[in-house]
Amino acid sequence: MNRPFSNRSFACAVAAVSVALPATAIAASAADCQALASLALPQTRITSATWNPATASLPEHCRVQGIIGPGTIGFAVQLPTDWNGKLYHGGGGGFVGAIPNASAGLVLHYATTATDTGHTGGGLDASWALNNPQAVVDFGYRAVHVTTTTAKSILAAYYRRAARRSYFVGCSRGGGQGLMEAQRFPDDFDGIVVGAPAFNWTEFMMGFNWNSRAVAAGPNGSRAGGAAIPAAKLPVIEQAVLKQCDASDGLVDRLVTDPRACSFDPAVLRCQGPDAPTCLTGAQVEAVREVYGGPVSSSGRRITLGFPAGAESNGGWDAWISGGSINPPLQFSFQDGFFRYIVFNNPAYDPYTFNFDTDPPKLVRTGLILNATDPDLRPFKKGGSKIVMYHGWTDHALSALKTIQYYEQVGREMNGGDDEGGAGVQGFFRFFLVPDMHHCGGGPGPNTFDAFAALVAWVEQGKAPERIIASGGAVPGRTRPLCPYPKQAVYKGTGSIDDAASFACAQAAKRGGEGGDD
Repeated sequence: MNRPFSNRSFACAVAAVSVALPATAIAASAADCQALASLALPQTRITSATWNPATASLPEHCRVQGIIGPGTIGFAVQLPTDWNGKLYHGGGGGFVGAIPNASAGLVLHYATTATDTGHTGGGLDASWALNNPQAVVDFGYRAVHVTTTTAKSILAAYYRRAARRSYFVGCSRGGGQGLMEAQRFPDDFDGIVVGAPAFNWTEFMMGFNWNSRAVAAGPNGSRAGGAAIPAAKLPVIEQAVLKQCDASDGLVDRLVTDPRACSFDPAVLRCQGPDAPTCLTGAQVEAVREVYGGPVSSSGRRITLGFPAGAESNGGWDAWISGGSINPPLQFSFQDGFFRYIVFNNPAYDPYTFNFDTDPPKLVRTGLILNATDPDLRPFKKGGSKIVMYHGWTDHALSALKTIQYYEQVGREMNGGDDEGGAGVQGFFRFFLVPDMHHCGGGPGPNTFDAFAALVAWVEQGKAPERIIASGGAVPGRTRPLCPYPKQAVYKGTGSIDDAASFACAQAAKRGGEGGDD
């Protein structure tokens, strides 16, 4: 994949700001903060520079906001008085449309930055893209890059020296932004946390469309030809999966370590008589199979991968696929806006007319802008930068199977086709799957962990993460190790099953994560 918008012009701008500056930062003040309002930077208009005293939750800092052109890329930079010498860029979610809160970095005394990616609106709103190709490019790959380089110039002017390290942290859309940065702008960051990445928009949105039809989601659901799955039946499906698959990892603990180890067929829930709350009709069985299997053409060609079975209730299918806690479900809303405004540029377009035989080629141009699917990360690796990536196995927004597929492609690309996730790629890129975690968090499995601390220790101390301890979930006090793929947590045979110390990270049997076309 080509890497446009070189760092060189912005690197020159940074050098112009910092070339004659002392090695030690000068203590900043309210006056220094206000002076940033007149700082001249390429294609940038600073709209405010505000001094903020310390609060119970945030340290004293200067907040700078501005707009980068062409287009209208809004950004914010937070500059703590007690600065640790590093930059933290916080990623966005959905279609973004507002400047994300990057204060998680500020409380650690990082200078922070974030961007609305070039438009304003809600996270489900894609109407900004109508007749606005510049906004699509900014959202796709440009905004995070130019915001990062601009933030580096601003902090260099304020502290009188450049940042010694730069990090990006994001999940969902933010995870996709992180992969895009590693692929197109490998010099921007020393380390990137990639969570549940929205990295293949065209395949994901075709999958969302397929699922919406399968379960008759959205206001036009009756025209989709699918079978609605009432929210009350989702726990029935979830418990059936758990009953069949819990022991597939050798331990009965109400967690499924790897759903690929168990082939669940929803036909076990087929009603033997009339429809009832504890069973699925024949049409509902087929709908669930379609979601698990993923979209195919009329000839059976696989278009993209489906979703692993498990944890369908309580923020799973009810939020993303079939509705219940959110109506219409989020997958329907995302694909509806995507096809209307980004792909076909037509507010009247009916996404239920999308043809899985003839229409996928119409998404190629959009994919060149939005998709972060290039497996060649050699420039990123060459610069010494690192990636820590994670994904919940029961994420019903973005399938973990696609993230596995991409990680294995990186391994093959960078190791002569012989390594899908072994020592070669793990020298700079480690991937952690989280059993029974939903999208970016939540779910019945332990889902609270610190990927950022693991990344920083790797970048700054050379300590590659061999395990990350997760806690929380449905069992109070439970902890489990998250292991670098393809390893997984295996019970040692003694000790509490709720204690991470009772588990070792061991190589899992090789299973297929492949199946889609990038």
